Amino acid sequence: MKYHKFIILNTLLFINVFCFCTTDLYSQNYHTKIANETDTILPNFDPEFEKIKSRVSYVPGIKVIRGITQVIVPEHKSFCPSGSIFKFNNGDIQVYDRRSSDGGITWSQVSHILENSTYQYPEPSNEVIMFQSDNAAGSHSSAGRPEVSVQKTDQKGVFEAIFFRSTDNGLSRIRESSKIFLPEEFNDWSSVLCRKIVGLDDGSLFVSMYSRNPKGNMYEKMFRVLALRSTDRGKTWHYHATIAFDMADDVRGEGFDETTLLVLPDKIISLMRSGASYQSSLGSFNNNDWDTKMPFSYGKQTAIYKSVSIDGGKNWSYPDPITSFGVWPDAVLMKNGIIAMTYGRPGNWIMFNDGKNENWGPIIPFQNGLYPPDCGNYISMAEVAPNILLVVYSRTNPNDHWQSEIVGTYFKVKPVVE
Repeated sequence: MKYHKFIILNTLLFINVFCFCTTDLYSQNYHTKIANETDTILPNFDPEFEKIKSRVSYVPGIKVIRGITQVIVPEHKSFCPSGSIFKFNNGDIQVYDRRSSDGGITWSQVSHILENSTYQYPEPSNEVIMFQSDNAAGSHSSAGRPEVSVQKTDQKGVFEAIFFRSTDNGLSRIRESSKIFLPEEFNDWSSVLCRKIVGLDDGSLFVSMYSRNPKGNMYEKMFRVLALRSTDRGKTWHYHATIAFDMADDVRGEGFDETTLLVLPDKIISLMRSGASYQSSLGSFNNNDWDTKMPFSYGKQTAIYKSVSIDGGKNWSYPDPITSFGVWPDAVLMKNGIIAMTYGRPGNWIMFNDGKNENWGPIIPFQNGLYPPDCGNYISMAEVAPNILLVVYSRTNPNDHWQSEIVGTYFKVKPVVE
C-alpha cells in the first residue's frame, strides 16, 4: 500500500514538474516571439526582407535592410513638400500633419503640421518646443516649409521669431515670441534658422542659423553658418560661434547653409549644404560662367560638408566634404551606436558610420523622381524602434509637379560583429 502511494505521489510530482517546465518554456518562447514581433511588425518590417538581395546592403560592421515604403500623407498641392518626422517621449510618431500611436501601422490627421525644429525635453518635463516655419512662397501653399525667417526689431542686432511650446506632446501649442541676439554687424544681413533644436548635457539648447549680406562683398554675399545658444528654454537665443564661412572665391557656389546639428557624447557635428541647384543636379552646366543666360539659375553641384566642435560649440573644425553633392542633410545617432545620415539631389540617399572612424558605408540610393517647385529631396528621419529608422520624404506626381505625397521608408540597421 505504501509502495503504491509512493508511485502515485512520484507520478503526480513528475506531472507537476513537467507542466511547470513546459509552461515556463512556452512562456519564454511566447515572450521571445512577442519581443521579436515588436521589433519587426510594429514598424511594418517583414523579416523576409533580409533574404532579398535587392533590399540588403552591407559593409564590414554594418548591415542595412530596406523595409516597406508607405504613403503617410496623401497627394496634395504643395510648393515645398519637405519631409518632417519626430518621435515623442510617449511613443507617438508625427510626420507632417499625421500622427501614429502604434509604431507606424496607422496614421490619423492632427491639427498642427510638425515643425522641423521640434525638440522635447526628457522626462519628467516632457515640454515640447519649436519655431514656426510656415513661410509664404510662390503662389501656392508652402505649409510645412522648413526654414524660419527671423524679423528685425527696433533694437540693433535683436531679432524675433515665432516660437511654440506644448505640454501634451505637441498636440496643442502656446504661441510666444522668441528673441535672438546677434552681433551688430549682422543687423542688416538676411538670416534663417534651420533644422533641429538640440539639447546639451548642461541643459542649454543649440540651433543653427545661416546668414548672408546681400549688399556686401563677394564673401559676405555667400551664406555662413552660426550657432545660437539658449539657457532659458528657448525664450532668448544668443550668438555663440560661427561654425563655417566661405572665403574660397565662389568655389562652393553659395557658401554654407541648411545645417543640421548632431550631438554625440564627445562632440557636436554640423552637417551643411554648399550648393546643388535643380539645374546642376539634372546635368546642366555652363562652364561655371554665371553670366551665361539660361532658362533658370545655374548654381553648382557641390558637397555636403562636416564641421566638428569638441568644446561645446565654441570652436569648430575647418569644414571637410563628406559627399560629392547634396542638400538638406539630416543625421541620427542610433541607440546601437551607428550614425545615419540622409541627403539628396539628385535622388534620395542614406549612408552610415559606425562611429569608430571617418568612413561611411553602406551608401544607399533609395528614391528619385520629378522635382516639386521647391524643396526637392528634403529628407528627415527618426529611430522609431530599436535598430529601425523611418525615413520620410516627398514623392512628386511625375505628371504634375505641384502634386506631392509624403511617404516613409523603413530601414533596419544592424551592427555586425565580424
